Amino acid sequence: MKIEILVHERAFVLVDGKPTRYLTPGVHRVVSLLKPVKVEKLNVSGLLAELDEQRLALVPAADLAVVTLAEHERALVRRRGKPVLWLGAGVHQVWTVDRLVDRKTLATKDLVTIETFDTSAVEAKVLSPDVAALAKGKDYVEVQAPAGSVAVRWVDGRLDEVLPAGRYAAWTTLRTVQFTVIELKERQLHVTGQEVMTKDRVTLRLNVSASFRVADPRRLAVVARSPDDVVYLAMQLSARDAITVKTLDELLQARDELAKEMTPAVKARAEAVGLELIELGVKDVVLPGDMKELLNKVIEAQKQAEANVILRREETNATRSLAQTAKLLADNPLLLKLKELEAYTELAGKVGQVHVVMGQGGLPTLQLTTGK
Repeated sequence: MKIEILVHERAFVLVDGKPTRYLTPGVHRVVSLLKPVKVEKLNVSGLLAELDEQRLALVPAADLAVVTLAEHERALVRRRGKPVLWLGAGVHQVWTVDRLVDRKTLATKDLVTIETFDTSAVEAKVLSPDVAALAKGKDYVEVQAPAGSVAVRWVDGRLDEVLPAGRYAAWTTLRTVQFTVIELKERQLHVTGQEVMTKDRVTLRLNVSASFRVADPRRLAVVARSPDDVVYLAMQLSARDAITVKTLDELLQARDELAKEMTPAVKARAEAVGLELIELGVKDVVLPGDMKELLNKVIEAQKQAEANVILRREETNATRSLAQTAKLLADNPLLLKLKELEAYTELAGKVGQVHVVMGQGGLPTLQLTTGK
């Protein structure tokens, strides 16, 4: 029997059902005498094999590697330098028949290599992207925390460590490991349109804003599921507590003090979940439409009254000044004459021509007066 074995093939010769010979690529002749002979071909391009003990005993160690991995071990198979297989715990048979022969020295170089990893520790060296693509979702997890954030590592549901910004990896073969990223940057929280009733039963709407940053990442990760919601509720409740004890007039007069009254309660609640309150302020106090119109009328009346008071005060001062001037002129005739001259001078500066109208006896009098 003539048998041809291709490069990507290997074969076993079975005599009376039992494997007796291992065939490598090339042309072979098998002699069949009294017992039945059968040739069993295998495709070795898939790398993994599943041979029984009888067949495995016929394969040379150079052609097949038997890799035994414990529960905490994993293996990476590379072909021609490229990662192709990620092996879990157990016994694996890997074809290593792919070789490169140097024509000058006839030395051979294995093109299939196997690298073993010890995964008993939690921390792992960050794998290259092509290797990580094979291991992720099975035995390996990684995370990247950008600048301004931290990575929180959980092991079997327990917070294990808070890591600074960077790239981290962990093995998940013996335990469950997860990463979460927490941003430390300042952030804003806004309560808009919060309706609150004052002591005198006037319903108004508030817009409150606050700035926070993460002060304790460990507490933030453990204490509350949603820290922002906790602080948001604290802002709402503190606004209600600060306004319900004030009338509308008191609130409008002490609007700047409202944020100061709200701050202690919000700050304490934020610290309880690992946040730090930087600033809290009341942006707007929005009144109902009819109340706003009424207040505008009140303010307009107040301003009009203030304007009338100022006008009367100025008129009184002007009258008092005129009275004092009149009395001074009455007591000093010479001063009165000077005042008249000033008036004539001012009048002459404004008049371009002067027309004199006289009776029959006016001309001699005028000539006598001027000396002409």
